Amino acid sequence: MPTIAIAGKGGSGKTTIAGTMARLIARGGREVWAIDADSTPNLGITLGLSRDASAAVQPIPRSILHEDKDDEGKRRLTLGISPAAVVDQYAAPTPDAVRLLLMGRVDHAGAG
Repeated sequence: MPTIAIAGKGGSGKTTIAGTMARLIARGGREVWAIDADSTPNLGITLGLSRDASAAVQPIPRSILHEDKDDEGKRRLTLGISPAAVVDQYAAPTPDAVRLLLMGRVDHAGAG
């Protein structure tokens, strides 16, 4: 599956661009997974969900990640389930058939 990533400084329109592109690509018949990794996720609203429906989307839990070390002793994170299973279990459907996944919701405040 081709991957498109959108990055930029705060307030530059990343969410609007990402949501619009995702909807247009999905309307063209392609399968689209939209991943919101922002600490204040709003991509669901851009994808056509109501505020309440967007707020109800469950983020992907960190518990599906397994941490170990590679052959050089460097930290490595791997998924405990397949990417398809992540989508099946955690993706929220949107009006244009984009499947929304959340990764960045803040669990708690921390220092620094």
